[in-house]
Amino acid sequence: MSSEAIGRIQWGDLLMGPGSAYSVEAVTGVDDMPDVRSDDTDRPYQHGTYSGPDVTGARTIQLGLVIRADDPSQLRDLKVALRAATQPGRAPAPLQFLDWDLMAYGKVRKRNVPYDAHYLWRTGEAALEIYCPDPRLYSLTEHTANTTAYSPSAGRTYNLTFPRVYGAAGASGRLTITNSGDSEAYPVLRIDGPVAAPVVELVGSEDDADDAGAGATLSLTGTLQTGEYLLIDTRTRAVLLMGSTPRRDWVRAGSTWPVLAPGDNEIAYRGAALPGAPGQTSLLTVTWRDTSL
Repeated sequence: MSSEAIGRIQWGDLLMGPGSAYSVEAVTGVDDMPDVRSDDTDRPYQHGTYSGPDVTGARTIQLGLVIRADDPSQLRDLKVALRAATQPGRAPAPLQFLDWDLMAYGKVRKRNVPYDAHYLWRTGEAALEIYCPDPRLYSLTEHTANTTAYSPSAGRTYNLTFPRVYGAAGASGRLTITNSGDSEAYPVLRIDGPVAAPVVELVGSEDDADDAGAGATLSLTGTLQTGEYLLIDTRTRAVLLMGSTPRRDWVRAGSTWPVLAPGDNEIAYRGAALPGAPGQTSLLTVTWRDTSL
């Protein structure tokens, strides 16, 4: 973020801000905190309350626009184009703040394009309201890191023949992942086979004392052959074989889902090599965006 100026905003194919016909005159709801949902209970016969954890509701972003044209016909065309680009949506779509390196996911809930004959010659005004059920703000850049799994030595292959064949020595599978935002990030995990009973563990973060997620361990019971992969979304908790077939039942009871605290996070990946495998080639790929609230 190199400047306080809002810069360019992208909604679908619609570009607003510098270089476009839609100047951005006002923005609210980006740096604001969304409404807080609390779980407070009055203390009976005492002053004060018992206060539970605070969580936020949806984020609402409002954009004030000035439409600039060369003549009334072009002004009308720009208003029609704005209307076409801001239709109600079935699912949240990305609202990108290109010069702030921020993105939110929302739906257009209100659009106001008043008719003002005094300014009808070349300028007009418009206001948009974007409802974001997920209040988080994400980096435009999607980060990716990967590591092969740690596994114990594979051991000898039976029945014994000469020369005797021994498995590969164990290798350490560790990743240090940095979430440069100020809120927890929910990574997407991809596990590529061959591997049996893979485990992904959040070993720690930059400040373990404040990290409630440290020690989170996601243990799986399934086996992935060469060419097979498992996709895990830690936010929705979807577990999909080959990206489409549900395998939520592979998650062992007692598992906890790893989330990335702000700062550095260390992730360990381990699993059992398949019988007869010459070495552990399974790969864990972690994908995430810096996340703020």
